Amino acid sequence: MNIKILSFVLFLTINFVFGQDYGKTETIKLNSKELNQQREIFVYTPSYYEENIFQYYNVIYVFDAQTKEFFDLTRSLLPFVSKEIDNPYIVVGLTSTYDEKLNYGRNDDLLPKPINVKDNNFFGKGNSENYLKYLLKEVIPYIDTNYKTLSTKIGIGHSLSASFLISSLLRKENPFNAYIAISPNLTYDKDRLANEFIDFKFTELEEEKFLYISNADEGISSWKSWKPARELVYNFLNTEKPNNIEFRIDSLPNKNHWTTFVPSLINGMTFYFEYIENQPINRYQTKIKVKVPNENDEVFISGNQDTLGNWEDDKVKMEKSSKFERTITLELKSVSQIRFTRGSAEKEAVLKNFDLEYLYYIPISPSKSQEYFFEIINWKDRMKKN
Repeated sequence: MNIKILSFVLFLTINFVFGQDYGKTETIKLNSKELNQQREIFVYTPSYYEENIFQYYNVIYVFDAQTKEFFDLTRSLLPFVSKEIDNPYIVVGLTSTYDEKLNYGRNDDLLPKPINVKDNNFFGKGNSENYLKYLLKEVIPYIDTNYKTLSTKIGIGHSLSASFLISSLLRKENPFNAYIAISPNLTYDKDRLANEFIDFKFTELEEEKFLYISNADEGISSWKSWKPARELVYNFLNTEKPNNIEFRIDSLPNKNHWTTFVPSLINGMTFYFEYIENQPINRYQTKIKVKVPNENDEVFISGNQDTLGNWEDDKVKMEKSSKFERTITLELKSVSQIRFTRGSAEKEAVLKNFDLEYLYYIPISPSKSQEYFFEIINWKDRMKKN
């Protein structure tokens, strides 16, 4: 057979048998009542999103995704900085495109109406309050309704979108658990955001937030005005060490305002993953039930933690709850992986609705659901005999 034809056949076979092994990006148009505009968002779902029916995902929101490189870099970079390889993320790109008819663009979305200086057309109409409502009332509910999401939300912004992120942290309805603010402009409207930040009562936050804030060479030549406001915030954080905020300050003076995005993104996400790694591990009382094909079948469960035997196939045996059902209740981490055998890898279960030829394990999300039911239709060793 011609090698090109053979390669094509293999490609079709692999994708038909093993499912879609690449992440997928959708472009979605939302008719926003809050902005009175149609807006475009990008939604990236990781590989095997459809097949992993019991896995739910934390969400990263990337601002300024009209410059699509910000969105693409974030979703592509995650596997290289995250230690949570088995817990990939949904990534949402938020665009702020220019509407010539309305003379409305990015700056209108991201900045508030000035109160300390006269209106400046360059900075736009000051519509950030409505843009925040658009995020809270329209985008996030849409994502949570239409995708398999967990509760953690991370915001990533650069320049004015980093300013918007920090401003949103100071609101009663703050949208994110973690804020990656890359080279924010804190000088707008006579250092307004810097002053709001140091005056904010962080003790009023309902839960601890993570903040990464970086700067590049802003502070020299035409960027000189940026440094004093930045220093106000840095000094406040380092001196006061406010409650309910875990922060990392990062200075990259060898990068300019634009080129700082990639190293800041790498550093910010790396710091964030180190931060959550040191947080207490939540565990959930989780009930797992399986239906077996033979009333005499014994079932062992294994997985990625102590309570699941750390992948030892003959360590954790399920109880016989009825003739054809086996049940177990365990304390499991918020992200877990499980598999079923009769005590060894050779005797692995063949499950209805799961193709374990490409899914070595089944991802489940006990923080989202604490009850699971599976049907074993056969065992690999018995299939071989047949």
